[in-house]
Amino acid sequence: MNFFTFLDKLKRNYNSLILYCLLDRIPIIVLGEDSDKIDNFLIELSELVHFRKDYVFYTDFVSMEDYENLISNESIDYNYQRAHIRCPCNVSLKALNQFDNLNSWLIGLIIPKLKEEFIEIRRQINNKAKELLFITISSDTISIKVEGINLKIIDLTLEQNIFKKITQDTEKSIAKMKRVLSDKITTTQLDKDLLKTLLDFEEEKNELKKNIFKREIQNFYSGSKRAFFILSRLNLLNDIGIQTHVGSKTLLETVDYEEAPIERMISFINKEWGENYSILIEDGKKAFMGDKIVSLWG
Repeated sequence: MNFFTFLDKLKRNYNSLILYCLLDRIPIIVLGEDSDKIDNFLIELSELVHFRKDYVFYTDFVSMEDYENLISNESIDYNYQRAHIRCPCNVSLKALNQFDNLNSWLIGLIIPKLKEEFIEIRRQINNKAKELLFITISSDTISIKVEGINLKIIDLTLEQNIFKKITQDTEKSIAKMKRVLSDKITTTQLDKDLLKTLLDFEEEKNELKKNIFKREIQNFYSGSKRAFFILSRLNLLNDIGIQTHVGSKTLLETVDYEEAPIERMISFINKEWGENYSILIEDGKKAFMGDKIVSLWG
């Protein structure tokens, strides 16, 4: 299943929510009855966060010791590529029995026929993660459910802007491609079916969407990493007694990325590199609480 075709079937803002969860390493559970469809969708999801290393449970590692070896460098080397774990349907129950930390996991799960068994699996999942996104794929419907995520608090501005950019830039590119062909032919030269075929860019449209998406995600990741390195140095100054802060506008201008609120970037830095630098941001209108933002101005 093509991810962008999948998004067209979703309610508004659900696509942004999926991207939010991917970026912030929130576990995503994909449910359904067709294991091939689910596993293919997991691959599509993992490819969206191309800056992370994709590891597959029971292929790249099988034990807790193997897993810890894979991610051991993350805590000591900030340049080390962060891991994303993909868990196919046939080994998902093994993973749930074996691992407690599901952060950045994409798990496929066949819905059991027995309701009691499904309830027990859900209970097991809920005990392992405070925040979860469930995507249920059936033959004709797709549904999204979040748990532990306050949708009134999170800011999806970044994610919404990315998908808006994808739509706008794709349409512009397709229009240019059609115009080049249309200028070279007239409708009297070709029959209608051949003309329709020549001007059909559906496959190219999907490829364009993927490329634009990757570009926008890379821009956010690179901007966040530049911000991370600046903030880490400011944090070092604070540790040695030189108290210093930076304004959110100044920081965004410095890293040359102003497409996302500073709070979203700070949240991503916290989840990607495990550092909370919110106290280093001079912003009198908002106070950070972990990776959540509470407005003091209503």
